[in-house]
Amino acid sequence: MKLFLILGFSLISFGLVFAQNKHILTEADKIKFLLNELDKPEANLKFIRNGEEFSGKEAREHMQKKLDYAGNKIKTVNDFIDHIATKSYLTGNLYYVKLPNGTKVESAKWLRETLKKLN
Repeated sequence: MKLFLILGFSLISFGLVFAQNKHILTEADKIKFLLNELDKPEANLKFIRNGEEFSGKEAREHMQKKLDYAGNKIKTVNDFIDHIATKSYLTGNLYYVKLPNGTKVESAKWLRETLKKLN
């Protein structure tokens, strides 16, 4: 009986320590992750906005300006993708990410796939 109690308490203690050490990402952390992924030089991505290609760095800067302008209206990573990183406010044209192999992917699709890396 004592052995079961000791094992039980050990498992509970281990679970509590493990749960405390696991970092839970905030929505802002997830948005920052996506911006960083766009801007990685080794990814060699191009960002297409209104038919013109931009570097990942330029894309990040553009999206950061839009995010700053939106203020507290953007509460989740999905808000960010849907309202900041999907299309132009002025023209309504979709944004695309051009992969190193030349494939164009809608930015929303690329961002959602990239977000899965966090899981």
